[in-house]
Amino acid sequence: MGKGTAGRGLHNKKCASGRSDTKMVKKGGVMGGRSSPTILRPQPTNGRNHMKYILRAIVLILFLFSTLVLADTDQGMTGETHKKNVGKILWAAERIKKDMQDRITYKGKFNFGEPLYGRVFLPKSLPRLSKDNDPSQCLNSNAEFQLKLYIDGKDRGILNEYNWDPTWTTAQINLALTPGDGVDDGNMGVPEKWAKIINDLPQGTHQIKVEFLGGRSGKCEKRKYAEGGFALAKGEGAAPIDPNKQALPAPAMQNPKLEASMIEAVKSRGWKNETPVKVVILEPDWRIIRDAFNNITDREINTFVVLKNTSTGKCRANDISFRQPYKGGGKYGRTEVYGIGLKSFNVDCQ
Repeated sequence: MGKGTAGRGLHNKKCASGRSDTKMVKKGGVMGGRSSPTILRPQPTNGRNHMKYILRAIVLILFLFSTLVLADTDQGMTGETHKKNVGKILWAAERIKKDMQDRITYKGKFNFGEPLYGRVFLPKSLPRLSKDNDPSQCLNSNAEFQLKLYIDGKDRGILNEYNWDPTWTTAQINLALTPGDGVDDGNMGVPEKWAKIINDLPQGTHQIKVEFLGGRSGKCEKRKYAEGGFALAKGEGAAPIDPNKQALPAPAMQNPKLEASMIEAVKSRGWKNETPVKVVILEPDWRIIRDAFNNITDREINTFVVLKNTSTGKCRANDISFRQPYKGGGKYGRTEVYGIGLKSFNVDCQ
């Protein structure tokens, strides 16, 4: 019996390729009332498992490679203005879009209550700058930054502390928004903080300086990578800025009959606790929408709709688009709510 068992020895199972493919597994048992010797019993392996291990290894290698490559890449110089103003913050009375930076009129003096936007221009992304300057334990891989404010030479503290995209070499600062504009994600709370600070300033002209610092939070050093300033003139009796309210933009088109149909379209949606009281049309005309065969399907237009809270009596504006389906013969159907946007801000109910 023992001989028979031993005689079986190791047997192979042929793979589809004809190669012997065995896996040795220890197995023990009891024979004739005593422990049998431990033998190695072959177990066939699955070729699919090998393929899984290979695929996992490939994915891991690609991930590590892409991480290393991305760590050394960024936006670079994003325009001529960027190239000429590395290490600076420039200011304007309008939003400074990255791809419009070379067409903006930059200013060095602003009036109290005027829209105020800045743009930071860096030589490299924050992670790359950190790699050049900081010890390994302080690498700023999350692109953390601070905006530090000085007024008339006095430190007024941190205006913003956040992080942005690790590949960015430039980004915008929102201090005071144009009517109808919404604050960027990276500037949440900044217009409110700015308004509170300048409301307390005495009349006169004040020198403002903003420093942009990058660095990992904790005990790591924050390094200054850009700065920029401007003069702010505050006249006598200037009305305080209410950071919780914005002015509505001027309408691009006025059409009382159309505006009334828009209000009815909003009411038909069963808006809870709010009722529409005013519409500001943001485009000078309808946009004609066509299908893949160039057939007119409908027309659309964007607006701000002022909504009054029926409980508090307060108002807010929300961006809402409307459409009218095409009926043929140059005629369109009833006005319908087409889309409700994410912009929402408090306004006067007047």
